[in-house]
Amino acid sequence: MIYLKDFKKGKLIYEALDSDIRLGILEELLKRGEVNLAHFAKQFGVSNGAITAHVKKLHAAGLIEITTSSGIRGTQKICSIAADKLVVDFAALPQAEGRVESVDIDVGQYVDYEIHPTCGLATRENVVGGLDNPAAFSYPERGRAGILWLAGGYVEYLVPNYLSPNAALKELHFTMELASEAPGYAAYFPSDIHFYLNGKLLGFYTSKGEYNDRPGSCNPSWWYGNLGQYGKKVTVTVREDGSYVLGMKTSDVGISDLGIRAGEQVRFRIAVPETAEHKGGFTLFGKGFGDYEQGIVCKFVCK
Repeated sequence: MIYLKDFKKGKLIYEALDSDIRLGILEELLKRGEVNLAHFAKQFGVSNGAITAHVKKLHAAGLIEITTSSGIRGTQKICSIAADKLVVDFAALPQAEGRVESVDIDVGQYVDYEIHPTCGLATRENVVGGLDNPAAFSYPERGRAGILWLAGGYVEYLVPNYLSPNAALKELHFTMELASEAPGYAAYFPSDIHFYLNGKLLGFYTSKGEYNDRPGSCNPSWWYGNLGQYGKKVTVTVREDGSYVLGMKTSDVGISDLGIRAGEQVRFRIAVPETAEHKGGFTLFGKGFGDYEQGIVCKFVCK
């Protein structure tokens, strides 16, 4: 889903939708799921170059995804829908104002975990403890990990509490890079990745699959090409009126329900529980891996 709180920031999307051919491309993708560029050229009676230009415009607007596929006819560009909904919220409230404290937690700094293979974690230099070895998540080297993955279970982090005794928490934001964890590799392998704060479910994000059609921009040169290469940036927000994932309200759990006060622990859990409809695991990218040079970025907005 694409959620625009500020309608003025949707210019690329509006321009991408202002074309009968591009609308036709989206319609074909909704019907067929995944389509290669050659199909569009034949469907709309235009050149491959013209179709490429249309597809690039849709991709730049975040409306479609483009992956590569190798087959008997060589490498093909495959298109699919990137978002199932587009919401332009003209009545969105302005961003909360106040003192902002931010921390970037390395992905290996979890304080609790439950791991089910396929699984693993790696630093910039090497894989920690071998592949599909849940015990490796207890090794001391895990503190320097820049990526971890698991088919089921969770990792939980202790978030530094920056609240002072005379401050009130207004909003919390968690931003991270995520993908599914498929056995081997599968571009389409949906997974419902759940987020919990102090034991309360905030909502979940459905990852489309595991992405390895290209190297992640931050990956070390030795990183294995058959493992996850990059993910999607996901933001989880807790406000006074509830919880949001990628801007869409997912729970009525608000700041006051969490009871976070100065000096008290804040625990953030990322999980794929057994009760999830899509149990596709997750890959969590941190510093040195994926497309973003960051771990889990946490922001406290205080009154």
